[in-house]
Amino acid sequence: MAKQTFTTGQVLTAAQMTALQLNDYNQTVNAKVASYTLVASDAGTRITMSNASATTITLNTSLFAAGDTLFISNIGAGACTITAGTATVSTASSLVLAQYDSGSLYFTSTGVAIWQKYQGASAGGGGKVLQVVFASTSTEVSNASATYADSGLTATITPTLNTSKVLVLVSQNGCRGASAEYGGFKLLRGATQLALMDTYLSYIPSNTVQVSISANYLDSPATTSATTYKTTFSNTSGSNSYKVQTGSLATSFITLLEIGA
Repeated sequence: MAKQTFTTGQVLTAAQMTALQLNDYNQTVNAKVASYTLVASDAGTRITMSNASATTITLNTSLFAAGDTLFISNIGAGACTITAGTATVSTASSLVLAQYDSGSLYFTSTGVAIWQKYQGASAGGGGKVLQVVFASTSTEVSNASATYADSGLTATITPTLNTSKVLVLVSQNGCRGASAEYGGFKLLRGATQLALMDTYLSYIPSNTVQVSISANYLDSPATTSATTYKTTFSNTSGSNSYKVQTGSLATSFITLLEIGA
């Protein structure tokens, strides 16, 4: 129920009293999907945001009185950010609500509010795994060049928060070269090299031995946009073909874990 205004001597009806009592236990919910700008009638209510993509809730001045309070909950997968429009929002906590996070705005004047984010067991808690993406490939790829080429092992993740880290776990399997071949491997985020997984893979005799390359890397992509991680490889001796997922019998794996900051 939104904030009510009564006059001196006014007699409340049974329905009004019931509504006031219900509001003590069940706030009026204003459900939103798209980004939203608060209005005066939101005082005393709960705003919910439900969107798979990032959204904002904007606060302007001269809408609320000192003492007004409203609550905001994000039930969507996309992060919802509390944004100061013409008003001032003071806080010691994050203005970003991950999925299932909640908080309150308490107004100290018509143009200033204090934002308090509830620190429960929310999806955005520090050190918590917010999502996991897994991918694999068993398609053989060959490269006879010293120039790095895609191995076919790739995965894409869309971080919930731009403060999140991404833990990348890689198992590149079925790596094989001809006699006296050396392979190099790289881990990339988009076109950015994150790690040189193996500069010179040990000598592999007679094209008969397959090996595996494993790596883990904790990345800070600082984005909420779709982000792709992949491996590339080369034949550093630059003669015969070097292969991964040889004969399509070996499967390579990559796992991406979003870790809340």
